Amino acid sequence: MLSKEDNQLLTQTDAGTPMGDLFRRYWIPALRSDELESDGEPVRVKLLGESLVAFRDTEGKVGLVDERCPHRGTSLYYGINEGCGLRCMYHGWKFNTDGECVELPSEPEESKFRESIKLKAYPVREVSGIVWTYMGPEDEMPPLPEFYWMSLPQENKLIERAWQDCNYAQAMENDLDFVHAAFLHKAYDNQSVDSDGVLSTDLGIDPDHPLVKNPPVKQHVNETNYGRRCVAVGIGDETQNAFMEIHYIFPFYTFPPRFKGEDGMWHAFIPRDDHSCWTWDVQFKHDGAIDVEAQHARRGLELDENLRKIKNVETDYDIDRELQKTKNFTGIRGIAIQDHMATEAMGPIVDRTNERLGTSDLPVIQMRRLLLRQAKAFQQGTEPMKLDNETLKNLYSEGVYDDNTKSWEEAFPLKEAYKVKEDAK
Repeated sequence: MLSKEDNQLLTQTDAGTPMGDLFRRYWIPALRSDELESDGEPVRVKLLGESLVAFRDTEGKVGLVDERCPHRGTSLYYGINEGCGLRCMYHGWKFNTDGECVELPSEPEESKFRESIKLKAYPVREVSGIVWTYMGPEDEMPPLPEFYWMSLPQENKLIERAWQDCNYAQAMENDLDFVHAAFLHKAYDNQSVDSDGVLSTDLGIDPDHPLVKNPPVKQHVNETNYGRRCVAVGIGDETQNAFMEIHYIFPFYTFPPRFKGEDGMWHAFIPRDDHSCWTWDVQFKHDGAIDVEAQHARRGLELDENLRKIKNVETDYDIDRELQKTKNFTGIRGIAIQDHMATEAMGPIVDRTNERLGTSDLPVIQMRRLLLRQAKAFQQGTEPMKLDNETLKNLYSEGVYDDNTKSWEEAFPLKEAYKVKEDAK
């Protein structure tokens, strides 16, 4: 459990809060590149409690700016995006992607007032189909992270973001929880097609998968130069154990557990505000095109124009009690929907002063400790953890089967490149 004060520190991310100011020192995925068209409709994007608008200008440059016009505060979402700028529909003030006021038709032509006008704009980079932004001090801007999947061909990746109605920490903790898959995502048998013609992968994880069939698993955590490596050891068969890993990359990225032959997976959990978050999912295939249709069926996410779920708390996530009795543990179709249900059902911000954690929660405990320690140190003037791109370029989750007489350190050792250097401790 956490104290009330630590729970607030963990979950509050507006500007001026310790965690919010810490998060602003890292690059954040803001929206997909294909959500923006040149001279097209602006897109609202809320990040870390700030209401922003993104637009792509006539030349293809992307701007990410304050939604509120600095004149009288009306919304620039309703503005006109044309001629290399976004024009406010109220009085015609026009801004470029850097937030500079380029036209001020409501003022005399000889006035120098325009030169004093500046709309808050954040720097952006477009890489691998994502518009990334940095919201911290300009002179502290780190290099853009270079995750392994970014170097893969675009057809090898499926990139999605969704609005999740809970605090970012709840969503991220779910991703670090090995054991929940044995229950929340469990399918009772390995059917190819259910009675409605839907692939069984949308019902849950194969019951023969080592994450599902042998809970509780033994768990261990390595300190790393990017955050934490969490290792689970399950029973593979009579002679072998299954060794799985989750990578928690500070402060809000993860690689969930995978085995050889499975497509890779990368997640990011970005606060919209304290009561909701953007959950990013990148599915990737190492050596070929991703099966988009199969991945969509497995995740089960249907989103509206605002990227909110069609199946949500108001529809009880379309739970089917007969399905729950006969085919899967939750009665809910889609692995992503199952995850969202579990974390949103806790409420917008779960009260961690009342929880009771066990041995299966070790990765969650370690993630919280790291986040809280970094936030408290940052408050005292210590520089935040730096991410090493040479590490990130080669990092993704793997899994192995090995002799069950071996320790986890022998069977699945931490790679030397990921270890914390002595002088960095």
